[in-house]
Amino acid sequence: MTAYATPTDMIDRFDERTLKQLVADDNTPATSLTSDGKMLAALDDATGAMKSALFVGNQYKPEDLESLTAESQSYRKRLCCEIALSYLIRRRPEKYGKASREIQENVDAILEQFRSGVRVFEIDANRAAGLPSIDGPSAVDYQRLNLLPDRTRNFYPHRQTRLPLGR
Repeated sequence: MTAYATPTDMIDRFDERTLKQLVADDNTPATSLTSDGKMLAALDDATGAMKSALFVGNQYKPEDLESLTAESQSYRKRLCCEIALSYLIRRRPEKYGKASREIQENVDAILEQFRSGVRVFEIDANRAAGLPSIDGPSAVDYQRLNLLPDRTRNFYPHRQTRLPLGR
């Protein structure tokens, strides 16, 4: 399993000194984040959280998210890093409790927007999906048919009561 972001991506997006303090269990900051087990675990956890949110309803497949390019890939990394940061901050609830909640609420809102389709990654299948197509005749086509109920108006119910709404 490959995480959607690396420790280098975390350093690019957040202060390295703060990250080193967050992964340290004693008062001495970590020396290297690239091989730190806690940093890698937070990134793996963040990737799992993203997958559990984005694979709902088969809107995305693993290969879709791994093949993102340019800005979409950068945004995927940003989202993964923010989730990982919230997990790392939770290691110090006495110091960063409020910040952790704010970051987590923001991330949860973004993931919910992905689940509901308000936000989408730039994948050809998502862009090509568009709006659903209407199958069947429109109300204008139906009106031009000159059906028996139209010719015998007093016997059959009116057309407006027979058509589904919006057609």
